[in-house]
Amino acid sequence: MFSLQNQNQAFATLTQISAKITTTPGSFFHKKAQTKAKHAKQFLCSESFLETVKNCDYSFAKHLNINSLFSKPFLNNFNVSYISNASFFENKHGFSEKELNATVPTLIVRNSSKNVQVSQGFYQKLVKGLLNENKFTFNIQTRGFKTERSIQAEIERNPPIMSRLKSSIGASNEVGNKVALGSSVAETEQLKKLLNAEDSTLTESEKQRIKLAFAEGYLLGNTNATKSGKASKYFRIVQQVLTLTIVLAIVISLMASTNGSVFRIQLGNQIEVDPEDIHVTFEDVKGVDEAKQELKDVVEFLKNPDKFSNLGGKLPKGVLLVGPPGTGKTLLARAVAGEAGVPFFHAAGPEFDEVLVGQGARRVRDLFKAAKERAPCVIFIDEIDSVGSKRTNSVLHPYANQTINQLLSEMDGFHQNEGVIVLGATNRREDLDQALLRPGRFDVEVTVPTPDYTGRKEILGLYLSKILAKDVDLELLARGTTGFTGADLENMVNQAALRAAIDGADFVSMKHLEFARDKVIMGPERKCRIPDEEANLITAYHEGGHALVAYYTKESHPLHKVTIIPRGPSLGHTAYIPEKEQYHVTKSQLLASLDTMMGGRAAEELIFGPDKITSGASSDLSQATKVATKMVREWGMSEKVGVRTIPENNKSFVPEQLGSTTSEMVDSEIRRILTESYERARQILKSHAKEHKALAEALMKYETLDAEDIKAIVTDKTPEKS
Repeated sequence: MFSLQNQNQAFATLTQISAKITTTPGSFFHKKAQTKAKHAKQFLCSESFLETVKNCDYSFAKHLNINSLFSKPFLNNFNVSYISNASFFENKHGFSEKELNATVPTLIVRNSSKNVQVSQGFYQKLVKGLLNENKFTFNIQTRGFKTERSIQAEIERNPPIMSRLKSSIGASNEVGNKVALGSSVAETEQLKKLLNAEDSTLTESEKQRIKLAFAEGYLLGNTNATKSGKASKYFRIVQQVLTLTIVLAIVISLMASTNGSVFRIQLGNQIEVDPEDIHVTFEDVKGVDEAKQELKDVVEFLKNPDKFSNLGGKLPKGVLLVGPPGTGKTLLARAVAGEAGVPFFHAAGPEFDEVLVGQGARRVRDLFKAAKERAPCVIFIDEIDSVGSKRTNSVLHPYANQTINQLLSEMDGFHQNEGVIVLGATNRREDLDQALLRPGRFDVEVTVPTPDYTGRKEILGLYLSKILAKDVDLELLARGTTGFTGADLENMVNQAALRAAIDGADFVSMKHLEFARDKVIMGPERKCRIPDEEANLITAYHEGGHALVAYYTKESHPLHKVTIIPRGPSLGHTAYIPEKEQYHVTKSQLLASLDTMMGGRAAEELIFGPDKITSGASSDLSQATKVATKMVREWGMSEKVGVRTIPENNKSFVPEQLGSTTSEMVDSEIRRILTESYERARQILKSHAKEHKALAEALMKYETLDAEDIKAIVTDKTPEKS
């Protein structure tokens, strides 16, 4: 662009002059301007410029149409920036009023010591045309192509990665192009000659100021062109090499510490257990004598292998512990770890699998590799069903079988793992793969059932010895906790100790243990009965019907207590305690239990009428229906259906295998058993209506009655509570 200065000098480049005087169409101008020399180092050739000026004819300026250069369609393609000047005239026209009548400037050619005088007529016509055009401003740049300056500015603003790397180590030969002139020594000499040029229009002081300002600006802008010294360059190279060396050393050390895998995650905090940290022995395991004996044999083999190997015996590869939750499978494994005297490795099944594919198989390899190095040893895998489940052909998870396949290979593959015993624990044996259950992998399968009467008595004795308890009837507690697992019994004893502490008692008594038993079975007790007396009266007659039918039914379980205080979801409860452990149930006992279940609904109908029966008997009817259905379909206790088993068809993908006649016969038999049981319960309550009323009134008064109180009321005696 043109720069008009008060020193009557105008600086212009050859490309700017040629762009303004061309008469070719704009489209051709943009296309032509895109071609340039790729290896041109000099920005301006002084000889070519002087030759052009000498032969230039200024008559074309008369026909120059400036409006076409700044039409709206042309300007819309470019950005416009405005710079405020000293006055409104200068903002409007681009130069001051003083320059309007100034003398003809001298055009100084870059890189040349010669001056080119512009004719007076051309200058006046040019200024007049600019003044008459309101849209024209000197601070507008229009470019339809990338110039060398814009390309260089973009590179300086966002240099490439290689340029940054070269610049950081001092190996870059590029020089900052922030000044308009070149950076070579020859160009510097030409600049000095240019500053020494004579100009009659300038005073000595003005020329001196121009020289100083121009030289200082050039030298300041050309500071980046100065090459750094060798010492600085070598220092940067050494610094970069040292940084890369440190980074590589850190990466190599991390990979070495993780055996070549940076993403390796350890299997648990510590998979190997120190036997000194385990304080559980076989003396702490009660109620599972069969399973304990099997594991004692394994521990004996580990302690004295010669005793068995002399007879040709081999160490079993694996022992699978199967049983319901809370029966002591993990406790048995702890006892093995405490008494084996050999390295013990433990892992949970869910720990093997991660989000990354192949993590499970790798962790199995790592676990068995560490175990083989410490053989003889024991590996315990808890919840093994999560890692040893049946293999599938799932398209969604094609790598799901890698972990189980690796486990099968490690337990009994081509390479034998002598001296490594695998203990597995699960409560879902049916989900395990059949290849995992075969001999050679799990040679011994031990079932850990819920403890029987003797087992419960031993477990209660163990846990009660750890608390301060007095006057405890272990036999009664053992009979009243049928179906309890070891974990349930431990929880019951703990709840009793907490209750005794809350009550401020000096020791745990039978009262606290019974409270804890009811809490485990039926849920926490509410503070008091519900405020609705009508609902309490219905509950009292309902629970009294259960108790009275159980009392007068021969094969029924003995009564323990009856209460109308709500526990959990129920408004009342009637508890029974069997006299002895039951290993099988007779038909008469099943019918007696059905009669007892029907006692609540029968009592509601007799006392309040058939229209006043409630939904409180839903649980009783559900249990009674299940018992009657099993009697007919599974246990062969129906004369019409006969001694046969009819499988359930409650799954949608199992087709119906029964004919319509057989199905109707089965339904009619179930209905008959339930109806007869209901009628027997009604008959008992009708014949003992007086006792029924007395029992309900006692429940309304005392809320809870035990077996002795019920017996006293039925025999027309006063209960001990009074």
